[in-house]
Amino acid sequence: MKLYLSKPPIFLTLLMALLLAQSAAAKSSSRAQEIIHALGLKHLNAEAGLFKVVRVSDFQVTAPDGRSPVSNAIYFMLTPGEPQNYLHWLYSDDYQALIEGGPADYYLFFPDGKVAKYTMGRDVAAGQVLMVPSPAGTAKTIVLHHSADYLLVSSIVTPAWSPQRAHIGADENFIKKYAGKADWATPAFLQFLIGPNFGHHLGADGKGFEVSIDAQGQIIWQGMQLTEKQARLELQRLVSDRPGEAFTIHRLKDAPEAGVQKLKTLAKQVGVNQVRVVK
Repeated sequence: MKLYLSKPPIFLTLLMALLLAQSAAAKSSSRAQEIIHALGLKHLNAEAGLFKVVRVSDFQVTAPDGRSPVSNAIYFMLTPGEPQNYLHWLYSDDYQALIEGGPADYYLFFPDGKVAKYTMGRDVAAGQVLMVPSPAGTAKTIVLHHSADYLLVSSIVTPAWSPQRAHIGADENFIKKYAGKADWATPAFLQFLIGPNFGHHLGADGKGFEVSIDAQGQIIWQGMQLTEKQARLELQRLVSDRPGEAFTIHRLKDAPEAGVQKLKTLAKQVGVNQVRVVK
């Protein structure tokens, strides 16, 4: 006796494929949420994406712009909900290495007007890379592929990152400088990479150190988040460079009193004589 097995109807094949795709998407979404929760990742202001500062070095060096921790390390993540890290410039070297996920495209803009594009991912045979170094003075932006569930990388910045060593945003001058330097570098796409920060410029270079405490208790300086250790370093710089200058804390709506008091205590510990709290 012979059994003849016919092929399943086409609609069943499509339904099975759809269910498998939905299952895979649910698993990847679950994995992304697992990572976010386990690592304590938070939204990165202005640049966008998710991040967590892992460590700021205790070892100090003398950089051209003054004393500084030699480096800092963070986790950084993109997801379909936050698929783009908008254009930003760093004074320091930045080394990003793939942990998992991807692919994602890195667009680099060098001071001499040249540009480069790298795709971070595990398909090395197809030209993808596992690490993207961004030399000091380079502007960078990252875009997650539509097919990717997430991108998780480590980032080591040396000398250590601070709002004094970062600029976020750009304007028409940036577009004029880099338009046409590669097939993808059209004016429209460059503006897309700048995103909502087009025409704006965030950065603390040359700015006095005064911060805000937001509703989540985050320390914000010139639109960028600081850890307590980073805030301590900036307070020490304030005491060293501008002794006697008052330190101003802006308490935003619903900011927790505990966050304000913690920052006041921190300022006192490093020798700041005057602290003002503004609501």
